[in-house]
Amino acid sequence: MSAMNSLRGAAQDGLGVAKPKILIVDDRWENLLATEALLKPLGADIATVDSGEKALDLVLKEDFAIVLLDVQMPVMDGFETARLMKTRPSMQNVPIIFVTAISKEDHFATEAAEIGAVDYIFKPINSDILKSKVKVYLDLYTQRQQILQLNAHLRQSNEELERFAYVCSHDMQEPVRMMNAYAGLLAEGVAGQLDETALGYAEYIRDNAVRVQTMIRDILNFSRIGREEVKLETVDCQKVFDGLMPDFADIVAEKQARVTAAGLPVIRTSPTLMRVLLQNLVGNALKFQDGSRTPEISVSARKEGKAEKAFWRFDVADNGIGIDPVFHERIFQVFQRLHSFDDYIGTGIGLSTCRKFVRLCGGDISLRSKPGEGSVFSFTLPDKGV
Repeated sequence: MSAMNSLRGAAQDGLGVAKPKILIVDDRWENLLATEALLKPLGADIATVDSGEKALDLVLKEDFAIVLLDVQMPVMDGFETARLMKTRPSMQNVPIIFVTAISKEDHFATEAAEIGAVDYIFKPINSDILKSKVKVYLDLYTQRQQILQLNAHLRQSNEELERFAYVCSHDMQEPVRMMNAYAGLLAEGVAGQLDETALGYAEYIRDNAVRVQTMIRDILNFSRIGREEVKLETVDCQKVFDGLMPDFADIVAEKQARVTAAGLPVIRTSPTLMRVLLQNLVGNALKFQDGSRTPEISVSARKEGKAEKAFWRFDVADNGIGIDPVFHERIFQVFQRLHSFDDYIGTGIGLSTCRKFVRLCGGDISLRSKPGEGSVFSFTLPDKGV
C-alpha cells in the first residue's frame, strides 16, 4: 500500500480530518467573489475579508490551510499584513500566495519571499494555474493533519499498551511468588511421602514459576523505558563494567571464561543505560557458548566522528555460537528467541530493551556475526562531553 493510500485508510478508520479552510483577502468585492467561485469546486471552506485588519482578526480565531493575499490594499497592504500574520504561532507554517496587479519588478517578488510567501501571482489570473497551486497546498495540509492525528493515536496506543504491560506485570508478581513458595513448601515438607514423579512435578512448578518471575521482571523493565526522563550523569564506564563482574563470577568460574575490558571511557550518559547494556551483552556472550572452546569476551570502546557529530562506539565481542545474518534484526524484537528455553534460558526481552533504551538516548545498536564464528555487538552513544 502506498503512503497516500495508507493515509486515506487511516482517515477512513476514524482519523477523519476537518475540511481545510482558505482565507482570501482583497479590498475589491468583485475580486473576492471571483476568486471564491474559482476555488469553491476544490471542496474547502472559504472565508473572505476585504482588509488586512479583518484578516489578522480572523487568523486569531481560526486555522487556515492557505491564504491568498492581495498586495495593494488601503491602510494596511498585503506585505505588512503577511508580516503580522507570520508573528502568530498558528500561521508560521501556513502558505501565503500573493495575488497582485502591481509591477513585476524582481524586488517585489523578493520581498514576498523574505516574508515567507510561497508564491507571487500576477493579475489577470490564470484560473487553471491558481486552482492547481491551491489544490497542491490543500492536499499537503490534509496529509499533514492526517499524519499528526495518526501520530497522536499511535502515541496514545503505545502509552496504553505500556501502562497495560506495567499493571499486568506488577499484579502478576504476587501470585507467581506465592506459587513458587508453596511449590517449594510442598517439595520440602512432604518430600518423604512423594514418589520421584510427584517430586518432579513439584520441581517443574518451581522452575516455571521462576521463569515467569524473570519474564515479569523483564517486561516491567521494558515498559518503564521511556516513561521517565533519562537523566545524564558523568559515568566511568570501566567502573560500571568492574562493578558488574561479581554478578557473573559463578558462570565465569564454571565455564573458565576470560572476560576483559580496559580503558573504557568516562562519558556523559545514563548510568542505568550503561549497566543495562553491559549486563545484557556480556551476559549473552557468556550464555551462548556451546562448550567446544574456552569463552573469550572483550569489551572495548573508541571515539568516532568530529565536533558535534562525535560519538562513542562500544564493541562487545565473543567467540560463541554466532548468529545467522538472517536473524540479525529479529533478535532485537520483543520475545524473539532463536533457541528453546531448555537449550538457553532467557525471555527474549533483553536485546529489545537494550535497543529501546539506547535509541532513547540518541544512539543505536547493531550486530556482526556468523554461525560458529562468534558475535560482535556494537552500540553507539553521542559524545556529550564530560
